[in-house]
Amino acid sequence: MGFENDFEEFETIMLTDENGEEVEFAVIDAVESDGQSYILVLEAELLDDENAEAMILKKTAEDGEEVNYELIEDDAEFDKVAELFQNANDEYDVEIED
Repeated sequence: MGFENDFEEFETIMLTDENGEEVEFAVIDAVESDGQSYILVLEAELLDDENAEAMILKKTAEDGEEVNYELIEDDAEFDKVAELFQNANDEYDVEIED
């Protein structure tokens, strides 16, 4: 998923990885489904890499300015949300790997 240099600026968020290190991610898009919020994110340093892998995260909690996101564990939920992102925007392409 590569993005042209003239592509709009993305909001960025800091997420903590499994090693406890903070990593900056660009929020590519957001959708809502069945009262849940989801974001499509890509590591900010990989925005120019057209083969970079994006992640879909589900909002699990919000407390003031702090928001918690998790990877989607349920395959059916993931497939449904991935399809929403596939159809949501013409600015990017989503390919789902099995």
